[in-house]
Amino acid sequence: MDSFEELTNQLNEMSDDERRGKIEELQVDCVCPICPTYNNCAKDTGENIFCLKGKSNCVKKEKGCMCPTCPFAAEFKIGVIYNFYCMRGLETDQRKL
Repeated sequence: MDSFEELTNQLNEMSDDERRGKIEELQVDCVCPICPTYNNCAKDTGENIFCLKGKSNCVKKEKGCMCPTCPFAAEFKIGVIYNFYCMRGLETDQRKL
């Protein structure tokens, strides 16, 4: 089990409030807001950290991906093989494909 799987397992064991709080802590390192694919709709609705939260309801076109440069992704060793989480879904879901 890698560090990302450990994190998702920990998140799954938390209450909804604890999970929200932990994700808020983790999204500090998220680079989604500076990504070329990120758009005003995603900004206005507060969407980010798609590798943990899943696909965007706003992003409809891949324009470039910052996932491999994200400090969060580096810490948890994701974003190299899989990316464009905003369009393609969670890291865990992409691993299953």
